[in-house]
Amino acid sequence: MIETYKNILPNHIRLAALAAFPAPEWQWWHRYKNGKLATVDPSRIPEACRVALCILAQDLSPPQGGFWDFDFYGAGLHMMPAGSTLGLHTDATHHGQRPWRRVSSLVYFLDGCEGGELVVSGDTVTPTANMAAMFAASQLHEVLPTGTARRTLSLFAWEIDHGEKENTSAQFQEE
Repeated sequence: MIETYKNILPNHIRLAALAAFPAPEWQWWHRYKNGKLATVDPSRIPEACRVALCILAQDLSPPQGGFWDFDFYGAGLHMMPAGSTLGLHTDATHHGQRPWRRVSSLVYFLDGCEGGELVVSGDTVTPTANMAAMFAASQLHEVLPTGTARRTLSLFAWEIDHGEKENTSAQFQEE
């Protein structure tokens, strides 16, 4: 199941985050092989984007028993340049540094883009400005090819789990 939330940020906050969102050439992006860009150092997230992430965390409650990770492990800023895609996968279920298990993922679309639809367990979400989508971390999902850059803010909800760590990175399906 996927839940969507429209007009979740005040427009002036969204516009400030969009204006501060780094360009593809930003030196602090982690660059994945498929073209996806992501922040891995939370101290590098521009302040306007950090404010937007905190407002999202304040206004959207994670599933019962869960909490948002303000270190943004695997979350924060994500960009998929035009022409990129993200194959069918499940997100990491366990934190790489803490005894936490991921329970849900939140993707917030700063602006609309051509293509780049999020498909979660067969349900399709079209990137629309000022909209968030939340889904269980265990759900298979993918991002369809982007026609223009897709800029998102991302939060992950976790719960304490002292059991053995399973996968600490995304698990992609064989193609």
